Amino acid sequence: MIGARKIFLKAELDNLTPKARRTRAALIKAAKSLIGREGTAGVNVMTACAEANVGRTSFYNYFEDIDVLIAAVAFEAAADIKARFDELHEGQPRGRERLKRCLAMILSLAESDPDMVMLLTSLAKTQPEIGELIEAEIVTELLAAPPGDARHTELLARYLTVTTMALVRQLASGAIPLDGMDQYLAYLMKACD
Repeated sequence: MIGARKIFLKAELDNLTPKARRTRAALIKAAKSLIGREGTAGVNVMTACAEANVGRTSFYNYFEDIDVLIAAVAFEAAADIKARFDELHEGQPRGRERLKRCLAMILSLAESDPDMVMLLTSLAKTQPEIGELIEAEIVTELLAAPPGDARHTELLARYLTVTTMALVRQLASGAIPLDGMDQYLAYLMKACD
């Protein structure tokens, strides 16, 4: 994903003053908002600083360049979605039902956290780790189902990942109605038959 020195290590974050933590957090929040609205191409040092109401020279106290800020945002988003998966799956046996719960959780984000959806789907276009994280969850659940052709499992996982990401973005942006989520989930699960 990103080099170990490109983002602050936890110990370094703990050593920041409260003001420095707020400034860094404001830059990350601004980048999340910009990426969600405009994609990663719409983010540069000037736009991030303007959105965060932070001076441009302060930016470089926390990030080497805009790519490092985007990587930090991707890292936080990936950690957030992974934590959501872990919480959802706690104590649940692997397999088709857990896959259904996973896909339902992703789709439900369109209603409960549309900003997160816009961020994740925008990041997935340039930060492959985001899509790979979701695809890895899907593959894990598919492999727990009755054994099948490995190539089929790989293709099905890719299909479900791409389709789910496109669908959830459409839902979050209001391009398609939220009231059809049960039906969308049923269509996704039908692909697993």
